[in-house]
Amino acid sequence: MQLKNRQELKAEILEQTLTVVKKLAEGGQGEVYCVTDGEKHYALKWYNIEQSTEEQKEAIRQLVTQGAPQRVTGAGERFIWPLDLIILDNVEQFGYLMPLIDRRHFAELGEVQALRKAPPSLVKLCEISYQIANSYRALHLSGYCYRDISSGNLMFNPHTGDVLICDNDNIGINRQSKAQVYGTMEYMAPEVVRGEADPSTETDLHSLAILLFDLWVWHHPFHGEMEYQIRVWDVPAKRRIYGENPIFIFDPKNKDNQLPNDPDYDTARKRWSYCPAPLQSLFTRAFTDGLHNPAQRIVEGEWQSLFLQLKDGSIVCPKCHAENLWWQGQTTLRCWHCQTEITIPPKLIFADGQHTLLLNKETKLLQRHIKHSSDQPNTIIGEVVQNPQNPNVWGIRNLTEKAWTAIFPDGSHKPVEPQRAAPLKLGLKLNISGTEAEIVA
Repeated sequence: MQLKNRQELKAEILEQTLTVVKKLAEGGQGEVYCVTDGEKHYALKWYNIEQSTEEQKEAIRQLVTQGAPQRVTGAGERFIWPLDLIILDNVEQFGYLMPLIDRRHFAELGEVQALRKAPPSLVKLCEISYQIANSYRALHLSGYCYRDISSGNLMFNPHTGDVLICDNDNIGINRQSKAQVYGTMEYMAPEVVRGEADPSTETDLHSLAILLFDLWVWHHPFHGEMEYQIRVWDVPAKRRIYGENPIFIFDPKNKDNQLPNDPDYDTARKRWSYCPAPLQSLFTRAFTDGLHNPAQRIVEGEWQSLFLQLKDGSIVCPKCHAENLWWQGQTTLRCWHCQTEITIPPKLIFADGQHTLLLNKETKLLQRHIKHSSDQPNTIIGEVVQNPQNPNVWGIRNLTEKAWTAIFPDGSHKPVEPQRAAPLKLGLKLNISGTEAEIVA
């Protein structure tokens, strides 16, 4: 049954009364409504009769009771988690309450690909990708698997990089709770498509890699010549492409499924060329070694580390002002947009080898650069500044409450008090709260 405007509903656990405001959307499992408790508006997913099973009702109860994963700062907040179970007397159907998304600020990937909403810059794309991997890592560490990772369950703010993960009602305990939904076929792991495995954290990793590839390349990693030659895109055809014989379109060894020589594939070919080499390498591993061997799939932490490092290598083109990404080992850099050669500035290399930070005129030194497990990883602890008396002289200002130690190439030491700056000179080493870093060319 459909719900009607102004119809009253009851929240099972909190026992609050809610009123239907209007219908927002509908999908394969049911309909989504805007509801209110008189003070605040929420979203309500109301299941179709076929989906209104006791198993699904109990699964929602458990999700409401246990709450979103909170192991990683901010990660759990990105999940639009079920808040309560919604029921009607003498009605088999039910639904669940969740936060209402402000769609003015968030976009779906399909809206961006259709150019209905602005695409994110490369730096913001790194942030979006990091947050996605970060949230799914938190989910998996909490013992859950998502089961239905896809672009349809993702929203992001193109201007800030903030991410929201929707449709969390199919989440279950890894390898324990029964799956009512096995995912979207385009994103399923091959073993799930073939019916040889149930959804798990290992199959989630394959789906995550496809989602990230879709974000960066605007294309599916298996939609190449083989898909191009198919005339009837039915379930058997999808099973063949995604499960029985999936081949990566950029596989360096197997060229059977490379992109066709057709203008419709030019966007994918061009956007792949924009991907930094380390990212291309991870995608290639994910869709070759990890394709049929779940133990070799890219884990969330590896995605996280890469996207943070790429963000630390961001640099603006001096001619067209497009944001570019530098990566370790790259000796020359041309702007992806206008092909202007960009001078690579000095770098701050941390002794642990996990971070290399480009020192641009607006570079910020963050807490995560010196302490990987920080509760406030994005707290700014330093910044590149110009000397107000001599704009040609640059330094790194200490924005912490404790003194740093500057170690000069001749071995001499000098304290860098709070609000003071260490000179930006090659060979200078900084000791920041016990973490050492060196300025190099």
